[in-house]
Amino acid sequence: MNKVFWKTALALFAAIVVTIILACESPVAEPTGTLNPGPGAPPSSGGSYGVPDPSFTGRRFDINNLPPPSTWNALGHQHAFPDLFHFANGNKVVTIADWELRRKEISKILQYYEYGVMPPIAGTSNGVGYVPTSDDVDIAWVDSNGGASSAITITYEGRSWSITIDTILPAGANDANKYDPATDTGGYSLYFGTSGSNWDGGSVGSFPMSGTWASENDGSGNVPNLFGINPTDPSAPSANSSYAWGMSVILTVIEEGGFGGWYNPSKVGITGYSRNGKAAECIGALAESRKGHRVGHVGIGSAGAGGPALERFISLAGYKKNGLPADPLPLDGAGLMEYEGLVGKPYYVQEINNGDPIFPGRASPAFAATPGGGADNSRYTLVRGWAPYFETYIATPQNNPPSAGQKHLPATNMTTPFIGYHSPHMSWSGIQNLSEGRNEVPGWFSVRFREFLDLHYGLDLDHVRGQEGRGKYGLLCTIPFDQHFLSALIAPNGVLFQDGYTQTRNNQESQYANWLIIDELYKFYGEQEGDAEKYIFRNGYMQTWGDHGGNTENEGPDRAYHARAIFNGDTDNAATAATDPNLAKMRAPWYPVDDPVGRFDYYRMTWGRPGHPTIAQRVADRLPAELINYYNSVEVNRPDPAVGQEPNWAPPSGTPAYTGPKFKTMDWHGLTDTPEPL
Repeated sequence: MNKVFWKTALALFAAIVVTIILACESPVAEPTGTLNPGPGAPPSSGGSYGVPDPSFTGRRFDINNLPPPSTWNALGHQHAFPDLFHFANGNKVVTIADWELRRKEISKILQYYEYGVMPPIAGTSNGVGYVPTSDDVDIAWVDSNGGASSAITITYEGRSWSITIDTILPAGANDANKYDPATDTGGYSLYFGTSGSNWDGGSVGSFPMSGTWASENDGSGNVPNLFGINPTDPSAPSANSSYAWGMSVILTVIEEGGFGGWYNPSKVGITGYSRNGKAAECIGALAESRKGHRVGHVGIGSAGAGGPALERFISLAGYKKNGLPADPLPLDGAGLMEYEGLVGKPYYVQEINNGDPIFPGRASPAFAATPGGGADNSRYTLVRGWAPYFETYIATPQNNPPSAGQKHLPATNMTTPFIGYHSPHMSWSGIQNLSEGRNEVPGWFSVRFREFLDLHYGLDLDHVRGQEGRGKYGLLCTIPFDQHFLSALIAPNGVLFQDGYTQTRNNQESQYANWLIIDELYKFYGEQEGDAEKYIFRNGYMQTWGDHGGNTENEGPDRAYHARAIFNGDTDNAATAATDPNLAKMRAPWYPVDDPVGRFDYYRMTWGRPGHPTIAQRVADRLPAELINYYNSVEVNRPDPAVGQEPNWAPPSGTPAYTGPKFKTMDWHGLTDTPEPL
């Protein structure tokens, strides 16, 4: 028999096997939605649904019949950051009632395209899928250890699964302070994921991760088994959305009086580091109890891709074209970047000492010791993301090769600007984007997410000179969302982003940009309630000079301080909160937005909260042409690093002084409509 016969026979056999498998598994049908529906309220939507916006230039689509990934792939490059404040059909978000519906849209988009669909916790529709035919999801529990532990049993269509959640009760817990489900008052705070004993009137708990709710390898495990979901289904929940479902169950048990009635479901927090930080953000964004309680505080540590890192924000790669900083992702899709242009971005370090003002040039509280932690003295370092030749930068972190057996760079004796991207001595250099993350740990994301194309494949963003072998992925500019969608779902509850400067693989500057984006939402909530500053101290960001693996002794105390302040209501008066150094530093400008290199990323944020200029316009207003021209005239002389060498560079001797306009450092208000000139 010839080869043609065998190839035909094998193909026929494969087709028969696939047919049998599909018939047995009954997978969910692929979406068939189309783009550009007319503006207006979609079918079956209630309440306010924004205002039709004829000037909307984005791509409209039917939220109730989402287009398949192939539709978005066919549209090609979409380098603009997707708009938080317009509905899928193009209507403008104007009120909080609008936003609450938009929030449901965003949750649906992320579950359907990226993280997989969460099963229900009751027999009602979550608007996405996997809805049982009757109210037959039963959640029961048995408390033990005085209510510190709860054995929870979930039953669905005859299948049951049990899990025990353990906590450590607050010191001196008093029955008079228990939670009252009838009035939704009382109860102690509970923070999952932290280590050690309880903290100042709150309790800590252990939230089980991979292998309990589901596996990070492929999303399989107890949650999909309970609901009879095949983990290979395009809509099957990922491990991260299974975790969020698990927190939804825990919140439901708490609000119905479980755990002995000790805890308040509005004061439940979650934290995680690295892959658990990605999980913590998904939990904070997607988890919701039967009565609507959500996670009250989310601590996201060093999470990177699939967490708060923005896929389209890559200025730390320092893209240059013809010797000058250039737009790495032009809106028209033309002139796309090449790997040879990714030369890294110089960071100029300023050491922080106890007593230094948190907001230089302004009346400001000073850096000091964190309660329960160490002193700020020489611990935090402030990085300027562009060459401040007219400002002083201090020789602090070392940029020389590490000693034998040392994995990362030590943080002493730096004599030249730090350029972490492409450093051959740092395993956390490069940028891990979603395009690589979904292949590295498939269970973080849904099966459907793998259908989005990487139109920049070969760019090799995660490649590090001297560390060949990582995948040559680019980024997913085809997705109709980015990670600011995920962070936005946490608002107006508390969130604290934490990371280290030297671990560029987490794209930490993009996390700071994410923080600035969702600041729009915290301000929007406040404006809708008549106090624009009411909620912004719930949105915190902390940066340290550190690598992946835990940055400083203050990370945990900082996180605990922020969570306590939110649960106690101490953040909801901004004027008072701004005088507290431990809260003020969580609103410090850890990266400058008036950056000639990073401006291109911000210029793709072509929208802002209702009634305010776009983010792109506000950043442009901070960047006078004189500063850009001056920077370009010097930056053109920076040599590209040689293979195997540290990309060190200092400003050329004799560089002329800059005499053009400058701007004050941003204070706790963040990105304002009208930046103040010096």
